[in-house]
Amino acid sequence: MRLLGRSGTDAPESSGEVRKVSGSSGGAAPHEPFRPSAGSDGAIPVPRRLDRLASVVDRNRRSDRDMRKIMQVLGMLAIGFGFVCIILGWYGAAHSPYQYEEIPYVISGGLLGVALVIGGGILVLCAWSLRQVEEARRNAVAIVRSIDRLEHVLRNPDAPSNEERHGHEGVGA
Repeated sequence: MRLLGRSGTDAPESSGEVRKVSGSSGGAAPHEPFRPSAGSDGAIPVPRRLDRLASVVDRNRRSDRDMRKIMQVLGMLAIGFGFVCIILGWYGAAHSPYQYEEIPYVISGGLLGVALVIGGGILVLCAWSLRQVEEARRNAVAIVRSIDRLEHVLRNPDAPSNEERHGHEGVGA
């Protein structure tokens, strides 16, 4: 098997380890120096590297919720400011005595307001879409957990269930 341009003889013996390629930090974060935890060849166990990757991804995922809120608030503000611009443009055009004075009001107030309303609507739609994705992910995780519990019960039919372990609380008097 070829791994990063190496022949099969240079590949790690264990499937749980990956060798450090010279010149790389072995997957360490830029602010952390590379500290090999395994043998002298600099191999790092894959589960440890995956745990580190998972912690970085989780840290970045937390900011997604904040981004959704920011998008939602900015979208609502843009929609509100857009309607204010449309009303001010209409007011200026309606109260000008000459037609050539109405066109700048329509352009600056009306078109800017329409653009802000559309842009704000897109931001709100994106925030709503992100929320739908988050809910779908939560539901998928819940389904996977339920299937795992069912699989465990089907594989171990003699194991006591939660109701049997904790007694039949609230069942018949």
